[in-house]
This record gives sequence, C-alpha cells and structure tokens, in this order.
Amino acid sequence: MSIQRALEMAAIPSVLITTDKEQSYMGRPSRTLHPKGFKIGHSVGKPGQKELHKKVIKDALNLLIHPIEPGKILEREYPEYFEGTADKRE
Repeated sequence: MSIQRALEMAAIPSVLITTDKEQSYMGRPSRTLHPKGFKIGHSVGKPGQKELHKKVIKDALNLLIHPIEPGKILEREYPEYFEGTADKRE
C-alpha cells in the first residue's frame, strides 16, 4: 500500500506530483499532477525556478479543491521550465 493510499484511507487528502506518468498510473493515485516534460528530480521545476515551484505546488493543491476523477492524471504544461535552456520537451 502506498503512503498516499494509506493517507486517503485515513480521510487525509493528498496530491501526487509525478514526473513519471506511466509508473504513477499503475498505483492509481487519487489526485495526481504531471508537469509535462519535467525530468526526474525536477518535480516542481529546476533549482532556482522559485516562481515555477510555487505555480506547480499551487496547481497541485488546487486538486484538493477541484478534484479530478480518481485514477486520472492531470497533465499540465509549464513552458517556463524550458526557458533559457537547451532542454527539449519529451
């Protein structure tokens, strides 16, 4: 049993932010945000991208207020993640 599932069973809502949509889908989390193109280790953005960190966390917390269907994963694009780098969207 995942930590998220245990929390949900104890009536404590939780949100998962994932960079690996396929792996997370197998766990059927209740609320999940997938920032498209983010690399492992950059769940909320790259180091130093403070405004992006806040934006991703705010979007994740919004899933507590405006839930999506359980098991669905909300994909969101954040173009600022790629600004100023040679990274390409995957």
